[in-house]
Amino acid sequence: MIKRANASIKIDAHFDEVAWQSCSPAGDFIQNEPYPGEKAKQNTEVRVLYDDKAIYIAANLQDNSPDSILQQLSERDRVGITDWFAVILDPYQFGLNGSGFLVTAAGVQLDTKYSALNGGNRVEGGDRNWDAVWESATRYTDSGWAVEIKLPYSALRFPKEDIQTWNINFARMVRRNRELTFWNEVDPQQQGLLNQSGQLTGIQHIKSPVRLSATPFIAAYTENYKDNSSSPSSSWGRSINGGMDIKYGINDAFTLDMTLIPDFGQARSDNQVLNLSPFEVQFDENRPFFTEGTELFNKGDLFYSRRIGGRPLWYYNVEGQLGENEEVINNPITTPLVNATKVSGRTTNGLGVGIFNATSKRTFAEIENAETKERREIATSPLTNYNVFVFDQSLKNNSYLTFINTNVWREGSAYDANVTGTEFSLRNKQNSYAINGGGALSQQYYEGQQKVGTSDSVGLGYRYELEFEKTSGNFRYNASYTVNNKDYDINDLGINFRPNQQTFRLNTNYNIFKPFGPFNRAGVWSSFRYSRLHAQNAFTSFRWNLRSFFVTRDFFALGLFGSLRPFRSFDYYEPRVDDFTRFYAMPQNGSVGLWGSSDYRKRFAYDFDAEVRMFSETGRRTFELSFGPRWRVNDKLFFRLDIEAENRLGDVGYVSPNEEGIGYSSMLDEDIIFSRRDQLIFDNTFSSNYIFSNTMSLTLRARHYWTRLDYKGFSLLDEDGGLAETPYKGYDAEDQALHNTSFNIFNIDMIYRWRFAPGSDIYFVWKNSIFKDSDDIEQTYFNNLGQLLDAPQSNNFSIKIVYFLDYLDVVPST
Repeated sequence: MIKRANASIKIDAHFDEVAWQSCSPAGDFIQNEPYPGEKAKQNTEVRVLYDDKAIYIAANLQDNSPDSILQQLSERDRVGITDWFAVILDPYQFGLNGSGFLVTAAGVQLDTKYSALNGGNRVEGGDRNWDAVWESATRYTDSGWAVEIKLPYSALRFPKEDIQTWNINFARMVRRNRELTFWNEVDPQQQGLLNQSGQLTGIQHIKSPVRLSATPFIAAYTENYKDNSSSPSSSWGRSINGGMDIKYGINDAFTLDMTLIPDFGQARSDNQVLNLSPFEVQFDENRPFFTEGTELFNKGDLFYSRRIGGRPLWYYNVEGQLGENEEVINNPITTPLVNATKVSGRTTNGLGVGIFNATSKRTFAEIENAETKERREIATSPLTNYNVFVFDQSLKNNSYLTFINTNVWREGSAYDANVTGTEFSLRNKQNSYAINGGGALSQQYYEGQQKVGTSDSVGLGYRYELEFEKTSGNFRYNASYTVNNKDYDINDLGINFRPNQQTFRLNTNYNIFKPFGPFNRAGVWSSFRYSRLHAQNAFTSFRWNLRSFFVTRDFFALGLFGSLRPFRSFDYYEPRVDDFTRFYAMPQNGSVGLWGSSDYRKRFAYDFDAEVRMFSETGRRTFELSFGPRWRVNDKLFFRLDIEAENRLGDVGYVSPNEEGIGYSSMLDEDIIFSRRDQLIFDNTFSSNYIFSNTMSLTLRARHYWTRLDYKGFSLLDEDGGLAETPYKGYDAEDQALHNTSFNIFNIDMIYRWRFAPGSDIYFVWKNSIFKDSDDIEQTYFNNLGQLLDAPQSNNFSIKIVYFLDYLDVVPST
């Protein structure tokens, strides 16, 4: 039972207040790794106090080799090669949603939000983009190390009750032994983290304070664009932006988050690639507002936040609206965001409610007449509002039922879109079996009317899924059936690659969690996937995958994997025909590979991955290889290099014919051209961190992506999915290849960050971007890399100051 502190507690990791001395410790931690169920090798004692403002945790982490404690510094919300201690809280005791507060031996803080059983017991997992303001201190002792934590009630959500009981757990990692222990045992054979917590009793008469904070910011930018082929060769631009983020606790359970005139100049650059597939590239979300506290909105997989502020709706329509002698001066690739708001929380009855809303401005392309120099604008995106609404009801046995609605409203005659979906998980009392499922309806409206095609409605789409799974034990399995009809389209605010598909999946896996022989852990997975086109009920593919992994007692991990498509697959997406009447018949193929990861406790470590894919078709094969060395120079300086190479020989795919190509005039309008090509890809990333302290860091990330496409021949896709002769040759009258490509993307992101006060930061950022596209495929990788500096490039320099203002600090308490 927790005790109330009657005097103030100083957060210094010394525990010399009287209140700590009268507090009974919690101990007897149990291992989760490497020996599940056994007592911890190192002793841990934890004490907990509370008062009217916060809950306090003091942990004495004893170690029989204190000089061997690993303590690598890292950025906030990152865990390096270091020991750590964590507090896991679930005040509502639903077992589905909670928060975690972790402190490393180097004093670095990490906070995270857990949801939906956290997917697999990882303390440092969950939503680490959530940032709370709390205090911690660490200290090394003769017998180990100590950590003291203050969690103000403004950082927590808890019921409005006089006497409360919370679910709580404590976790500790001894990194040199990879020993993960918990106060209340967390069995790796059981799914979930929060549902395996203990209880904290005795909290009385506490109130949620006024949770109101503002984070105003100001950012200044200067950008240089350099192109040696133009005159002048260099140009400069400058701008100053200001805005504010606001967080308000509506009541004890619900919080409003708002960003006004947002600025995301510090977000990491996207990993751009040359996309030859029929599907768009799905980029990671790097903007803080859209990654923090979004666990409710991600339910049902209907929300893809990169749609907000993304490519304008009519971006690709500009060229078709140009008049004589007109050219495009500027066509923005993103839409400016005006504001965004989130309201989220959960009632004492377990009902989670989430409301998200964002608005983007009108966007225009700038057009100039080359002769008269007159300029005009072409609208590329209307004023647009995005909305997401979620109800998520927690049920018994860590089950839940969720309702989701997404809506996109566009100004004027542009179409609107709406998606309504549901998701559920029903689990038995032992949390060993579950039935999961869900469904969604998608609709698009044009000037208030449902979108209608020439012959039938194409505006109403649907999706449903049902799954049965065994969720505990060494042996687990799941079987699922999913249907997306041909009109299912959530891509206005979500992302879906494959409409008109029905798929049956069967997955099995066996894990050994306890050490045996030379291994600490091992596991094997097998999966079968059988797919058919939905509307035509036509077979598309069958695939079998097999994977395994082993972790030795020296912490070297090795995995083997393979896949087999024993029958021809029928790809209805590659021909780029909307009515799914054409397909490409892909030959039988299979792949094998292995991966490895060395012991990260050592200063030099590495990862590697190799795979080969072979086709029954002569001359067609793919080789992939990656190698990632990492060097921890000391506890402050870290280097990492990721080298990825892929060679696709005899690859086959769709190509858009060029009007200047020989044979183009002899083609029919309905002809679909495929090509056979060799593609070489290098994707290399160098990253480095220098961590001055637990509040100051300098990070560098440089990425070079290069691909070379050598087209070997062109064919006509016939009605049976095979390849036939075509008059199109792919080169012009001067024998110049029209499709060969050498494509480069180079980015640098360098960020200095100083957290000079709680929740307050100063950023200095340099971003470099180089793009080069040519038809010269004779260059080697290094010759090509050497020429990048002569290509057009932009350099962006910025400084941003963010200051955290808390109502409780500004207005004196009464």
